[in-house]
Amino acid sequence: MNPVSDVAGSLPLDLSDSQLLAVLTRDVGATVAVFNLQLRLVYCNDEYARWFGTEPSQIIGKTIADLYGEADAVRILPLVERVRAGERLEYQRLLTNPYGAEEWRTICLTPARNAEGAIAGFVTSAIDVHELQVAFNALRAANQRLSSHIDNSPLAVLEMDHELRLLHCSERAVQLMGWEGGASVEGRLLLELLDVTDERLNQALQRLQRGQESQNREENSFVRPDGTEIHAEWFNSALTDATGRVTSIMTLVQDVSARVQIARQQHHRANHDALTGLDNRASFHERLERTLAQERAPGHLLALLFIDLDGFKRINDHQGHQAGDEVLRIVAQRLLRAVREGDTVARLGGDEFLVMLDKDVSPAEPERVGRRILEALNQPMTVQGETLQLGASVGVAMHPPLPGRLEVLMNRADQAMYCAKRAGKGRLFFAAPESG
Repeated sequence: MNPVSDVAGSLPLDLSDSQLLAVLTRDVGATVAVFNLQLRLVYCNDEYARWFGTEPSQIIGKTIADLYGEADAVRILPLVERVRAGERLEYQRLLTNPYGAEEWRTICLTPARNAEGAIAGFVTSAIDVHELQVAFNALRAANQRLSSHIDNSPLAVLEMDHELRLLHCSERAVQLMGWEGGASVEGRLLLELLDVTDERLNQALQRLQRGQESQNREENSFVRPDGTEIHAEWFNSALTDATGRVTSIMTLVQDVSARVQIARQQHHRANHDALTGLDNRASFHERLERTLAQERAPGHLLALLFIDLDGFKRINDHQGHQAGDEVLRIVAQRLLRAVREGDTVARLGGDEFLVMLDKDVSPAEPERVGRRILEALNQPMTVQGETLQLGASVGVAMHPPLPGRLEVLMNRADQAMYCAKRAGKGRLFFAAPESG
């Protein structure tokens, strides 16, 4: 006899072994059956018999083939052999219940041992897991769809833990970052894998880590292992648990290198002369205005050199505009070689050029640079198979003593250049200080 207390613990319930077995197998809500080594049913509960539309007494003694049919018996037999060898098995299967509806059930096969501990058969039990399995299948299908979308997305997808260690990266991410073998980077810190050019991305991700933001966007550039510079736009978001603690960070990365390159080209075209590549008039004016607006230390000089070519009109008229364009390109290169590193060279238009000296300018430096320019432009040049000769006249305006205003300096340098031309061309002329 097995004394069992009721829930309140006040009265013992004395149940026989058979009564206790009936209570357990009747009320667990599962099908329970026991087969011997000859694969004959020796015990089952009412729920098991109900699946066959009968009572336990009507199916005791039947074989697996009798109950399930020859086809199912052949499928089940390999599983039974494993249980006979002492293995416990559990699996899910879609079955048709007694009411004709399909139902997912978890089936468990367990060795049944006799008093000596030898395997004398096996116990099979099954429980309804339909809703759970349907939800699981739906979740798995959703995950598969999501994984497919991630892998096929033109954006690179990176998932990191709260320490910014990679948990997953899409194939596009592997390609964009230049990582050979995506699996080898999982578990590593993102910022250790990227050769970034600034700290903005790191700062944006840290704000997510600290919970200061739930999402943010950043642009940065990084250099891939093959040396290619990539400009990227990062869309970052943080996932938090019920307590608000950040558990993971997801980022979508878009390659914007082409857009950046186009913007650079547009900026270059807007600020540079299309023929020579030098700064254009607008860009030079902006640089000069910015330089004049800066606070200048006492004795810090600025010089403008206004350059006009001598003999260019004759070349343009006799050799043609194509030759004239080539001459201007050669002049631009000679000017760049004649000035110092950091000096600004611009083409105003036609055959007029400007040079600005604004760094480490001694009183003698403008004349030294101007003489190098005259010498460089006085050298013969070969254009379209012909040797051509031209020169230049240079006017120089200095601040101080001249006022630090763009219009004043430009006009005085221009006037000084015309003074050089009137004096015989090929000369350097300084603008005189304004009279008091």
